[in-house]
Amino acid sequence: MPTVNALPERLTIGDLDFAVRESVHRRTVGITVDRDGSLLLHAPAGCDLDGLAAWAHSKRAWVFRKLAEKDLLLSTRPTKEFVTGEGFDYLGRHYRLLLTDDDAAIPVKLERGRLRMPRAITQAAAGKVSMISWYRARALAWLPRRIIPWAERMSVQPSELDVRDLGYRWGSLGRNDRLNFHWATMQLPVGLVDYVIVHELAHIQQPRHTPAFWATVERAMPDYEGRKSRLAMTGATLWLG
Repeated sequence: MPTVNALPERLTIGDLDFAVRESVHRRTVGITVDRDGSLLLHAPAGCDLDGLAAWAHSKRAWVFRKLAEKDLLLSTRPTKEFVTGEGFDYLGRHYRLLLTDDDAAIPVKLERGRLRMPRAITQAAAGKVSMISWYRARALAWLPRRIIPWAERMSVQPSELDVRDLGYRWGSLGRNDRLNFHWATMQLPVGLVDYVIVHELAHIQQPRHTPAFWATVERAMPDYEGRKSRLAMTGATLWLG
């Protein structure tokens, strides 16, 4: 029986350089564009090299689009100084920060159209931590009510909800169908938060980004492509701490 040659560790297709990962657990080929823009080409064990190269070549337009999105996401993001008048987004609306002499026991609160933060917190260099905690608390209170109708529409039942720092991901699906959301999601307009919710709920039935996955998203949200594009543009301008 002839021996199947192992695939090379790297494969160059035009201007694109892929690291190649071969696995006996895979049945299909796939591409991952990592957070830093590096490219990973996944292949089943024994995959034909010429066929793999041809498939990767056919995906060049998709890869370049993803790389453009990564450049946007990895571009210089806004920083915060935590001074009076500084702007912060919450569910698509812009609010100005007001430093006060309030009791630091309530670090941040939204009141009369302003985000109020005790001046003592910023002096203690805890402004960032306090603001992130405020976004997280808001998310834990607001997201469940938003998730329920979408879950019912899609006939899925997530388990727990966690809100934390997910790097450059807005959401993920954890073990036992636990929904994870980035705290910064609460800066997005409601319609884009809905897209993140639907995207993660779709993973309960479809773990990978296959055509069946996107069909599941489209059934729940027919205009998802427009929301997805707006998320890439809007998300790149938001503060991630």
